[in-house]
Amino acid sequence: MLRRIASVAIVLVCLGGIAHAQPAPTRPAAGKPTLREVMQRFREVVKEQPKPALVLVTMGIGSLMWERHGHIAICAHYDNPNDDTCYNYGIGDFHRPLNMAWGFFRGTKSFWVGRQEPGELLWVYHHADRTIWIQPLPLTLEQNQAVIAKLETDVQDANRYYAYDHFWDNCTTRVRNVLDDATGGALSSMKDPPDGRTFRDLARDGFYGMRVPLLITDIAMGRVTDRVPSYWERMFLPDYLREAAHKRWDVAPIAIYERIGPPPLRDGPSGRVWMALLVVLLTAPAWITRLWGRFERAGMAIAVIPPAFLGLVFWGLAVISPLPYVRWNETALILIPLDILLLVLSPQRRQLYARGRLAMLAVIAILMAVDVIKAPLWMILLWPAIPAAVVGFWPPRTKHIKVTVTDPVTDPVVAKPAVAKASAAKRKRA
Repeated sequence: MLRRIASVAIVLVCLGGIAHAQPAPTRPAAGKPTLREVMQRFREVVKEQPKPALVLVTMGIGSLMWERHGHIAICAHYDNPNDDTCYNYGIGDFHRPLNMAWGFFRGTKSFWVGRQEPGELLWVYHHADRTIWIQPLPLTLEQNQAVIAKLETDVQDANRYYAYDHFWDNCTTRVRNVLDDATGGALSSMKDPPDGRTFRDLARDGFYGMRVPLLITDIAMGRVTDRVPSYWERMFLPDYLREAAHKRWDVAPIAIYERIGPPPLRDGPSGRVWMALLVVLLTAPAWITRLWGRFERAGMAIAVIPPAFLGLVFWGLAVISPLPYVRWNETALILIPLDILLLVLSPQRRQLYARGRLAMLAVIAILMAVDVIKAPLWMILLWPAIPAAVVGFWPPRTKHIKVTVTDPVTDPVVAKPAVAKASAAKRKRA
């Protein structure tokens, strides 16, 4: 059950991301360089390099949700161009998103590394209109051989699969680690000061212009993402590994293809206001039906069931997932499946539970105000709070029953039986 829920949720998020993707290209497609031209630029850059040569290939953003943080690969070039090989750690079964999403949450080996010809690799990102940069790495012969040996080891069937983690084990960190190990820590020894942005901030950078994924980074990513990463850790993103390679080996990135579409946004609406308005709308039946005095149970169910169900999803994922930002998530303290008790307990116990939940939410609000809880969760705090406030502090309307008092003297309907009884009594005495 949880597998289906989690997988469907990811698919809906992806569809939301696609629906809010970047607008159409601003330049006509006629101005787009052909793949042949891109390959020619690639060969011109690497032809003068001593062989075997290693080239870091970085790709910019695309329009789909999983393309919003770029990509990276590393290519080995030899004297015989037919032997040239690229190693791509970002291969997954994107045609089966449900299985891939479930594997991601469960921490199973759902991604793998594979070999590709340079032309095949470049075609994918040229076709998707994603900027492509290359950087020939000026490593020693021994370092090049060590990198190639590790890459060849990784593509073997026994080693090729790995459990994808967006921050700590992804296609970029795998390339980073291979280069760092072969160069004696050339990248991990870099101590450039951080820029103050957290893991959550860096994840949000790729999603500007896409409100649904931005809200996911608010709600579905736990407190470990509110830490500022070191320079080494920041290299989980291709842009920062490309930057580090430039700084460490003085090799400037060369753009062999530039995106025709608009550049990535650096800011934009977060979607939090719309989420808050949606929460107010979804909880309105709880207080409207209480004010009306009719259909109160149905109104409360409409307000309580969605957040309780979402809480069940978050708690279920926290139990089954080894990912730290899924397991330790303050959202699970705000949205909890036990809120369904607001529909089934006796009135007195329901009121007691509601007041306890409000006290719990008040503590969470205080912790958010003093920055102990750093996640931006204000917009969902009202979701369980509004129905709990209605149950806890708004008594239901008293239903008045009209009672009619009749006078047996003036009311003929009552008077007739009374007269009959009196006459019968007289006859008995006679």
